Amino acid sequence: MRSGGSRPLGVGCRELKTHLGAYLRRVKAGATILVTERGQPIAELRPLATGASLEERLYRLAALGIVNREVREPSPLEEFPPISAAQPVSQALIEDREDRF
Repeated sequence: MRSGGSRPLGVGCRELKTHLGAYLRRVKAGATILVTERGQPIAELRPLATGASLEERLYRLAALGIVNREVREPSPLEEFPPISAAQPVSQALIEDREDRF
């Protein structure tokens, strides 16, 4: 593991797996950890931004082009004809249940 100035700490996958609790405590304390595999960066562990509301986070993601905040008005339901039955529903239900008795 290395550290220097504002650069994130670098840690290999195996080292991270072996000492996960210690690295998570560092992240919780504010550190950023760069996870590497065979010397190549593959992931970054960093603390979650706290205090920002969902709306603020969505605004930031939209500014980065990650999400689309397009708001659409709901479309009105189309008119549909009422359902007409040859017999009342109660009569159809009685006929359906007759074979059970």
